[in-house]
Amino acid sequence: MNRILIGLLIGSLLLILDFYPAHSRFLPSLEILKNRKQLPKTITGRIAETTVPKNTLQILKSPEEALTLSRFAKGGQVHTLAVLEDDGKNVTGVDLSSELKRYDQNSFEVIKNLGFDDVVKLIRTSTKKVTVKYQDLLPGVAGDKHLAIGINYAEHGKETGQVKPFMFPKYVSTDPAIHQLTYTKGWLLDHEVELGIVFPEAVCSTADLNHMLIGFLVVNDFTDRATLMRKMDSQNVTGGRGFPDAKSKKGFLPTGPYLVVPRNWRKFIKELKLKLSVNGSVRQNGSAKDMVWDLDKIVERSLSVKGEKKSYYQGKMVKLFEGNCIPANSIIITGTPSGVVFNAPAKGFIFGAVTQYIFTGGFFSAKMHPYILQKYLEKEMTNPRYLKPGDEVKSSVNFLGTIKTSVKE
Repeated sequence: MNRILIGLLIGSLLLILDFYPAHSRFLPSLEILKNRKQLPKTITGRIAETTVPKNTLQILKSPEEALTLSRFAKGGQVHTLAVLEDDGKNVTGVDLSSELKRYDQNSFEVIKNLGFDDVVKLIRTSTKKVTVKYQDLLPGVAGDKHLAIGINYAEHGKETGQVKPFMFPKYVSTDPAIHQLTYTKGWLLDHEVELGIVFPEAVCSTADLNHMLIGFLVVNDFTDRATLMRKMDSQNVTGGRGFPDAKSKKGFLPTGPYLVVPRNWRKFIKELKLKLSVNGSVRQNGSAKDMVWDLDKIVERSLSVKGEKKSYYQGKMVKLFEGNCIPANSIIITGTPSGVVFNAPAKGFIFGAVTQYIFTGGFFSAKMHPYILQKYLEKEMTNPRYLKPGDEVKSSVNFLGTIKTSVKE
């Protein structure tokens, strides 16, 4: 009888090695020793959260290098402002909408008939400067249908137990940079500072990227990990099941104070540094140049599944985007660096859960993967690092500004 139980235990352990791809090999003698050596470093990384500088002055590119565009409402119309100064409380610049008599919903539409140098000349020759308070700024980009890339930074892949990027849609209206997020009881609210990318017109091939202006903005891709764990397919995470549901709740996509349109976007993107802090302590710090899929690859992979229903949202299969081209003025959310709250279950936890599953007869009521996932969800509910009412989150990218999120009851 003992041999049978031991055999069952070993067989079950072999089955769970693919529960998360990062744990796909179980070598007790070597892997455990390796993990023990890495443990002090991991603990140090969690404890040594540094203090965020209090200086709120935003450094902007000159218009000759990049157009920095904010949106605000005035007289029932949407205005686009070419920002020249930002002191953290107000932005000052030239009201392009008033100058051009164009009050389009998105900034790209306001300047679409002008060349880059034409816009720069207009900014430099205008004698009228306008100042707008931060709280009066609209989201950098309007819209409620966006394309997201999961696991696009290698270190984030390691912490979450996944090994390759994948795509899914995000259905939620954008929010402004001064942002309040109402917390719902039962959430495991996680943060993800990300670089957002916007096209002025539909993109139908990677060749389109070589002759168009491209907009960049900072976003926070908030996630309810509880919904994700309940709905995800743990044996096919990159299939994206559960991600649209977990990331499309109201308030889950604040944007930066402006959309930045560089003259040379390939050079510009390599300069961008992402940072996120919670209550003054830095949790995420990364560089856009470290993305696994660069922008060309993102476009290539996204267009390869055009028209196919590859994602799952609210109980049905959905397309990544409508039509044969990536739509204009939708945000491509390009992935987050390491430092999120969620981490994949450790091997020790999985071992214990499988043991419990076998010796308590859990196999009579549930399959193994859902059983382990539910146990891990229960464990994560006690993790104090998840966001809660009273927390203040700052998400920033240099040259793209800062989002300030207050989590409310």
